[in-house]
Amino acid sequence: MKVKTLVVVLGVFALALVGCAVTGPAPGAVVTDDGLIQFTAAGQSAIANDEAISMIEARAAAAAVAKANLLEKVKGAYVSGSVTVGDLMFSSQEARVSTEGFLSRATITYEEVSGVPAPNIVTAIATLTLSEDDMADLAAYVQ
Repeated sequence: MKVKTLVVVLGVFALALVGCAVTGPAPGAVVTDDGLIQFTAAGQSAIANDEAISMIEARAAAAAVAKANLLEKVKGAYVSGSVTVGDLMFSSQEARVSTEGFLSRATITYEEVSGVPAPNIVTAIATLTLSEDDMADLAAYVQ
């Protein structure tokens, strides 16, 4: 019996060591051929009408959403929720997701899609490429 227990304990310990030693890219990241870590996120916005100001506003909104999504991938998000129960029934349920930070080196590219029945859509794609040292420095600030 003691031998079985010892084997199980050693097996769990070995798995724990192997699990701690194996590291990969952060969730949502891709490692490029030159060893850099790349995060990509997208955001979309509809173009209200054919005026030039609508295009500028749609691009700004899509870029803001893309950067927020990118920051959530890089840094993570704080999720909080609350549920109110009255008379054995849910009377309200609320969830909040928030993230806060600054992205100084993100690049934004735009794609425009026009559809006949659907409104014109602008998609902004935000990309951030970090070295392993940058990622290690960033880890001190990630919650």
